[in-house]
Amino acid sequence: MRSYKSIERPAQVLGMNLQDLGLLVGLFIGSVLLLGFLGMAVKIPRMVYLVVILTEVGLILSLRYLTRTQAPGFLMGWLSYTFIQPRRLAVGSLPIPTLHGKKTKNGRV
Repeated sequence: MRSYKSIERPAQVLGMNLQDLGLLVGLFIGSVLLLGFLGMAVKIPRMVYLVVILTEVGLILSLRYLTRTQAPGFLMGWLSYTFIQPRRLAVGSLPIPTLHGKKTKNGRV
């Protein structure tokens, strides 16, 4: 069976996976919103906004480099490994729930 590489590859924009770019854009929007809310309470210098923009550009450039050199979905895999996956795996049999005398619909125990 013939496979088409363009279909199997994940969608890319600006040289990186679309999902990774979405995470970076969400991070940028969230940081600007957080700075905006903090700006209502305390005075924030304009240099902080410049640092956020430069950090975002640096993240985009580094992610483009990592997309070329690392496996596809590098950022999502790293985030999953770091924050979501459990550190220990429980090995053993699954617990079987017992009814302990409760009747089912047809009256059997």
